[in-house]
Parts: sequence; C-alpha cells; structure tokens
Amino acid sequence: MNKKIDYFINEYLKNRPMFMAIIRSQEAMLFQKYNKLIKNKALDFGCGEGFFSQLIFGKGKIDVGLDLFSNNRTNEAVSNKIYKKVKLYDGVTIPYPDNYFKTVVSNCVLEHIPNIKLSLKEIYRILKPDGYFITSVMADQWENNLFGSKIFGKQYLKYMQKTQVHNNLFSNNKWQTYFKKAGFQVQTIDGYLYKKSAFYLDIFHYLSIGSLVSYKLFSKWILFSIPSLNKIKIQFIKKIIVDENIPDKASALFFVLKK
Repeated sequence: MNKKIDYFINEYLKNRPMFMAIIRSQEAMLFQKYNKLIKNKALDFGCGEGFFSQLIFGKGKIDVGLDLFSNNRTNEAVSNKIYKKVKLYDGVTIPYPDNYFKTVVSNCVLEHIPNIKLSLKEIYRILKPDGYFITSVMADQWENNLFGSKIFGKQYLKYMQKTQVHNNLFSNNKWQTYFKKAGFQVQTIDGYLYKKSAFYLDIFHYLSIGSLVSYKLFSKWILFSIPSLNKIKIQFIKKIIVDENIPDKASALFFVLKK
C-alpha cells in the first residue's frame, strides 16, 4: 500500500531533525512513485546508515548498500540488517562485475562526489541492459533559494558549498548532459524542493542545533517525540511543500534513467 506524505514526515520527525523531514519526505514520495521499477538485484549507491532505504523499501528489499570505507555510519545499516549486504569501497571502482545489478538507487549523493563522470561510468557499467538508475540530486537553484544568501550573499554560498560538500550543483540541462554522456537514457524528470520549502529547509538547519547536540552526546537525533507537536509540524511542512513540477525552478531533481 502506498504511504501518504504525512507518514514519511512523521517518521522523520520522530527520528531525525525537522529540516530532514522537509526534504526527505518529498524524496520518499518520489521513490515510492517509481517503486515498481526497482527490481532485484538492487544496489543503494551511497547508502549511509540506511534509514531512508528502510523507510521507503523496508529491510532486505535492497540487496547491497554501497558506501565509502571512511563512512562509519554504515555500521548502523549493518547492525539493523537493512540491506542483505553492505559493501565498502574506495570511491573509484565499484567492486562488482559488469551488468550485475538490475537497479541502482541513490538519494542525494551525486552532488557530493568529486569525480562525477567516473562514478556515473561505474554505475552504468554494473547495471544490466534495460536496468534502471533512479536518483535524486541537488540542483543549481538550491543556492538561489537559501535563506542565508538573502542576508550574507556570496560569502554564505561559499560557506554552504564547503560545509555541505556540494561539488556538483548543476542545472537540469547540465545534469541531463552528464547522464546522457555516461550512456543513460533519461526516462522521467521530477522537480522538488521549490523556493518556499528550500527557504525553510535552510532556516531549520539552524533551528535543529539541539538535535545535533543530542546526536553528539547520545548517538540519537531525537531523544523524545511529542505526537501533538508533530501533528502541527506535519501540517506546516505540507503547506510549504509546493506540488508542482517545473524542474528548471526546483532546488532538487529526481531522475529515472535507463541503460
């Protein structure tokens, strides 16, 4: 059964800072929308701790979670048995043979990668013919919609690029160019995180400082959750999420790509 956005927002509010509920709930709805395309064997490229994958697909639906040797957050994915297997690698060569996976999914990872061309080449290599690469990425409009940039200008943008490690903030057309040069066919494009929700997402980064302190001290983002307060937050988040699809104006993009 398809889950409504209320469910995804609430699950993030109970387990993660509020700013994550704003963006991840929108991504959850998009991945759910194309869930039928996700076939075994499936790889989660840049899996992290696996919370998003577990929420959308459930435990064991994705065969392999892949991330860097340096990412200790994968220990959580292993202990919670979210993937059938968690594989770590050097960020260069994906340790699987050609034409191995039927599906690759990736949520907001590609914008952080230094060598985007190499990573796309590797993802294409390990996909079976007619396999799907389903991915979300941040786009160039993200910087135009930041709350802090309205006050501090270009210095704030430089700060955010560094702290968020955004190596690739491309326009819709440029993302498509990179995907096509790697060999992919662009099947669908969805835009999300428009001006209003991106503006508030930036604000709530700073209002969620308490969650960061909690995580540092207790390894938990949220120590306790108040259902009545979460209901108010859910309604607020739903109001700032604009249900439109104009990719060129979106701060983030969702692609369905086919080999």
